[in-house]
Amino acid sequence: MIDDVPPRSRRTFVVLLLLTVALSAFVWASGAAVIDNEPQVSANVSERYQSVDTLTATRSVVVRTNGTAATRSVADVTLVPGTDRERVRFRRAGSNRYERRVSNGSVLWLYDRDRQAVTVVNLTGPPTRSVLPGRLQRLVAEAGLTDPSGRPQQPGVAPLPVVPRRDGAQPTPGATGAYTVEYVETTSVDDREAYVLSVTPTANHTDEGYRQRLWLDTERFYPLRTQTAWTADGTRRSVTTTYTNVTFDASVPAAAFRPDFGPGTTLERLETPDTEWYRSAARLSARSSIAVPEPSVPSEFTLTYATRTTGRVEGVGLRYATEGRRLTVAKYNFTYAPDGDERDLTVDGQPATLDRGPTTSLSWACDRYRYTVRGTGVETEQLIAVSRSIGCPAG
Repeated sequence: MIDDVPPRSRRTFVVLLLLTVALSAFVWASGAAVIDNEPQVSANVSERYQSVDTLTATRSVVVRTNGTAATRSVADVTLVPGTDRERVRFRRAGSNRYERRVSNGSVLWLYDRDRQAVTVVNLTGPPTRSVLPGRLQRLVAEAGLTDPSGRPQQPGVAPLPVVPRRDGAQPTPGATGAYTVEYVETTSVDDREAYVLSVTPTANHTDEGYRQRLWLDTERFYPLRTQTAWTADGTRRSVTTTYTNVTFDASVPAAAFRPDFGPGTTLERLETPDTEWYRSAARLSARSSIAVPEPSVPSEFTLTYATRTTGRVEGVGLRYATEGRRLTVAKYNFTYAPDGDERDLTVDGQPATLDRGPTTSLSWACDRYRYTVRGTGVETEQLIAVSRSIGCPAG
């Protein structure tokens, strides 16, 4: 069913190159936990999150390097969680090339104010199922607030950095990997109440510099704030994403997800490459002139499909999955030199850029190709290990 199907327009590597994925993760903060005797978790976490029809908010993203704020962006956003429908207007450009971003789920419009130009990108292709609801369910259950079915439990209190859960249970294998999830306190973000969860590596885990924290809305379990901190090649980096002025299920007209750019604006349609899908890497290798990467992936992951992209951008891709987690490897003939402050670590001697968010990615250039490894629900250490297993091969 997948092998040798006619080329069709798909989401492409070009889109991934153009878009800045909103960084969303968690920073380490120390301090004593506060007791909350009656958390109001009365329904399945996944269902609560998925019940959000729309979200309007102000979103701020702050990136710090060795404790110093390096970049900051603030945007007014209207989102339909779990879909590609969004409207984003940046209050100040900062490092963002596009001042506005609008998507109706099928077409993406990127507005470059300086050039008075709009880039139009087709997003047609198979729908992508969000794994975030299930991941939130597991995190909340691991923190002791619910059981795996979503039924409420009395939370324990976790003095930091990490202590065992009050019932003495160990983290469930596969739910959070080599990480421990702890309930910290109930506090507020802007004017909304939130449960604070801390995610830390277990004692025998080598990714000891990695610290996470997230603030989940107590009613809808949407992450109101997510923070992360990690150390790579001696540099300490952190990212903080915060949603304020939040309104759930606001009445949003359909026109909000259509472009409204004024006269005199130039439209530039991005050529969309074609993608062919295969059941195996061997079938892909037989059809592609580009050497297919051979990554070492964790044993629980299995290959779900392989792709060949042709057109203005040519490349190959591999997609692996296991329960609730995804891992993709891409190689394409588009290279560029990262700025000095974007060089987070090295892969086979090549400077590499690590971007964190719901999907974390690691990218590096080798010869005339660029490689990107992305993971959803995959620990940073695993992502780096897979990338380094690919390295910088000849050809």
